Amino acid sequence: MNYSIKMRAEKDGRHISGAERIVRESEIDAALNALVKRAQNHANGTPDSVSIKISKIDRPVQIIPSLSVIEPEIHNIEEAKAALLSELALLDLPGEKILDMFYPLENMRGAVLLDMNTLERLEPDRARGLRAANMDFLVSKENSGARKNHFKEALCLASKVANCPYIAGELCASDDPDYTTGYFASKTRGYVRIPHIKKAGEQKGGRIFLFSGEKENIEECIDYIENQPVMIKLNK
Repeated sequence: MNYSIKMRAEKDGRHISGAERIVRESEIDAALNALVKRAQNHANGTPDSVSIKISKIDRPVQIIPSLSVIEPEIHNIEEAKAALLSELALLDLPGEKILDMFYPLENMRGAVLLDMNTLERLEPDRARGLRAANMDFLVSKENSGARKNHFKEALCLASKVANCPYIAGELCASDDPDYTTGYFASKTRGYVRIPHIKKAGEQKGGRIFLFSGEKENIEECIDYIENQPVMIKLNK
């Protein structure tokens, strides 16, 4: 039996840390201890409250490979923006308009779900956004949960989201002030790591999921991203 464990930490009413694991019953205690330790040691500060939710998983768990990783040489924020524009151009998208939406994002708990044809925001709650959840690495030692590994956790999330048939790509910048590497990801391009995606010290950050389906596919897309349990097999 598998269980989902989700941690959320807040300070002054603001979300500052979150993480999750998918574990077997015998691994619950160790995962709980690791996630609480992580919540108490975060760049965004010591939390006022830490919430833990444990849920039995009652849906079949998908096992998928992680995306391949591409690491272009990028030296500053201008080159980072140029890399994002290049990735968006491969999808025939108006990159400047999308970046004008992407860079001001802050204080969202989840991602923007953006119609790539109309540039209409589709998430039901714009303050909450779309929460990619219920995912972990197939081998638990890849992600003990005690310390944040930005790269591997982002790769896990991006691999799940890219596997959704209605998502053409994803842009992401972390809201951690001391982490300035973001990414663009898609099933066709893989996971493109983009250093210097923002300036050091900025707490702003966010995600945009580029939706390529029809209106009738929105509910299925959201259900997959938020609810479908997925284990990621890390490519060596």
